[in-house]
Amino acid sequence: MNVFNPRILDASIRDVTECLSDTQKADVLLHALQYLPFEGSRIVMENAIQSFLQVSGVPSADVARALLLRAKSRLAAGYRTSAQQDLLFVLSSDPANQDAKAIIQSEHLRREMLIREPDGPPRFSAEVWRKIALYLPKRDLKSLLLVPHALSRIASQLIFREIDLHFTASPGPNNRYKDVLGGHDEQELDAWHYQRSADILTRILVDTVFASHIRSLSVYAIVSDASHILAFKTGMLINSLPKLCNLRSVHCSGNRELINRMLETMSSSNHRLYSLSINLVNRSADIDIPPFKHVTHFSITAEGGNSTSTHDFISQSHDNLRSLAIKNPNWKFPMDVISVRHLTILEFEGCFSVDGRVFSEILSTGHQLESLTLSGILECTPSATFRLHRSSLPFLTHFALKIVSVHRHITDRDLVPAISEFLRDRKHLHSFHLIVPSADCHRIGFDASAWGVLPSLINLRSLCITFPSDLSPSLAGWLIPRSLRALTMEIMTQPAEDLPFINQLRLGVPPLLKFVGMTNFPMRSVINMINHGFSNVRLVRIDESVWSVIRSHNGSIELEQWPYRRIKYYTAAWLESLECEDALRHLV
Repeated sequence: MNVFNPRILDASIRDVTECLSDTQKADVLLHALQYLPFEGSRIVMENAIQSFLQVSGVPSADVARALLLRAKSRLAAGYRTSAQQDLLFVLSSDPANQDAKAIIQSEHLRREMLIREPDGPPRFSAEVWRKIALYLPKRDLKSLLLVPHALSRIASQLIFREIDLHFTASPGPNNRYKDVLGGHDEQELDAWHYQRSADILTRILVDTVFASHIRSLSVYAIVSDASHILAFKTGMLINSLPKLCNLRSVHCSGNRELINRMLETMSSSNHRLYSLSINLVNRSADIDIPPFKHVTHFSITAEGGNSTSTHDFISQSHDNLRSLAIKNPNWKFPMDVISVRHLTILEFEGCFSVDGRVFSEILSTGHQLESLTLSGILECTPSATFRLHRSSLPFLTHFALKIVSVHRHITDRDLVPAISEFLRDRKHLHSFHLIVPSADCHRIGFDASAWGVLPSLINLRSLCITFPSDLSPSLAGWLIPRSLRALTMEIMTQPAEDLPFINQLRLGVPPLLKFVGMTNFPMRSVINMINHGFSNVRLVRIDESVWSVIRSHNGSIELEQWPYRRIKYYTAAWLESLECEDALRHLV
């Protein structure tokens, strides 16, 4: 058709049907569906017939024609059970329908099977089962691997979308968790991880379909490698990386050589990475970060070393970055390379320079920030900046400030009061962390009045805060918002007796609290702490140790201490299974 607009016919059909009633539109739709090919048009047919059946006043003969069209489409796609249901509905309203009988004869269906209702559950398509499985936690997906059903294959694909590889032993600090390794000694557990990593890498190398399902990869390796296992596993990993065509997120915790080789290989393979996380375990080692132009989430953790390569990468990616985390106690905030106005998540652990420009830059330009985490040595007086920008960061849902120490020449007694006013009455704030050093608390204005802002945070779900020495436990309990799910308190002055402290705090404990943590608190019995103060919690942390609370039907309580690897590597998955997701920032 020689017209100016090649889509004029589509537009004309749309304009004409807009003038028709719903019943007339349904008649036009049904007429058009007769010309639609059954092969490859199932979704279009399903949506069209479903909308047709929603129209009231359609003649029963037209309903039968629509159901027969859908039955033919379903049979062409292999969905015989659902097609039989359509044919059954047509024959129940018109037992002499010749078109339905012709379909039954051509597809070798038995008339008596249409009349009988299926004994088992409905047979969903693989797409529907996949949608259902996407809502399940990882522990439930692992259980589905044992089910003789299509769900087993779907669960396997979903589980292996995220892969973690442990190349070398990762001992707990001071072997503190040696007795809670879940029935395995350390050597057996390390051997299991070695074999598992080798099996996964081998599967990636030989199975391109399996490799294409992987979206997220985490690699953990310590520096020492006396048995040369790391060199062998690194070689397998480097050969496997080009096979991961759909890789989108990478985390690597290891030495300089491992990280550099991984980054170089992924860059040369043109991986479309959206998230890159680096944990450099070498002290004072530098890495070269090649450009990844699609990265929106970047995180680096290191101790010492030169920041030039990191700053160059951030500068190249600053227009795309939406989440940025820098953790190095010796680095200063790189204001010259970071575009704070583009970020929604910002985490910085390092030094805050004397001029205090970092706070002014964040509060004045971080309009899109939803999560702000700051930690380090305070060498400035930012209280005036917090008061000046009282109404900034309107979308903030998480705020955390951890002051490791205060420079000996710094005194800012208005800092904590200014932060309290900055956060007061923020109804969108769900998480608030404030940790200060006990030796310098008075120099930054931290005392019992700092807890006064808490009742105004009516939607707060996560709280980690220093417990001042001049605050009464009985009053503290009632200052905590009723909406709280996770609570960690760093006790500034240890009480003489633990149970009286817990008993006074108990009266104001929020009813929905599921996680409680205490640091610098010498608790003699965790079970007594639960019975006397936190009867509904599911997870308890005392200093660096974590326990799950298991309640039996007779009301008794048992504790399961978390092993080191669970705390370090699998915290998110376990918190999800315990419905304690709000405690994630309390354990990582």
